Amino acid sequence: MVLAILASVAAATMPDDELHVSFLDIGQGDAILIQKGNQQVLIDGGPSPQAISLELGDKMPFWDRTIELVVLTHPHSDHITGLLEVLQRYKVERVLYPDLDCQLPLYQEWLRLVEEKDIECTLVQAGQQIDLGEGVVIKVLHPGMPLLTGTGSDINNNSVVLHLIMGRVSFLLAADIEQEAEFELIAQGADLSGTVLKVGHSGSNTSTTPEFLAVANPLVAVISVGDNPFGHPSREVVERLKEKLGSENIYRTDEQGTIEFITDGERLWVKTKL
Repeated sequence: MVLAILASVAAATMPDDELHVSFLDIGQGDAILIQKGNQQVLIDGGPSPQAISLELGDKMPFWDRTIELVVLTHPHSDHITGLLEVLQRYKVERVLYPDLDCQLPLYQEWLRLVEEKDIECTLVQAGQQIDLGEGVVIKVLHPGMPLLTGTGSDINNNSVVLHLIMGRVSFLLAADIEQEAEFELIAQGADLSGTVLKVGHSGSNTSTTPEFLAVANPLVAVISVGDNPFGHPSREVVERLKEKLGSENIYRTDEQGTIEFITDGERLWVKTKL
């Protein structure tokens, strides 16, 4: 009976042929899990070791303890804290992160763990491309070289922006970039088109400028946000998104829990917890 139950559970968690992109409900911050076949890519880990562990336990098959790629977009605590737990609990095959001159203690711990566990690491730069197979590609749009300096927040403005593409469906993952980086991407003529936009910086009014939104021209927006003292997402940004997309096409992790998009490259489905 036990074997039959285990076989049933394993069958239910077997991967399918579609691309799954889950914006995890980890509180105030970002954590995005990309799943294609047996491959997992985790982008950021949010502010809580407990929250990221629970979410990964829910989304990954119980027998799979390997994450093929972990991306740290930038070393602020609401993105990196959970990743330190991930490096300890899972077999991470490769990490990708920006080469920042940053002395934040959490970032130093990240570097120590990557070295201690002998994880293959790649310093990120615009133009890189990660092929997940079967037509699924992740393109690095930002940061370029040299890094942006003298901005309102150099760490935010040099965070990693990714473009995930499968067929006619794409995801623009804007991390925490602010208007300086948005304008830089526009000036460079970067391909910012995205069916789904992960709104920058939890909906802060420093991001998602009208110009950036016009160029990206998304159909759906996701705001990864939790209880916070910053007023995120800002009313101004929410109203801007509603005007362009309609309120029914805006998803928030603080209101709907984990938000999972599933696509075959032609169609797009969405599942929410709440």
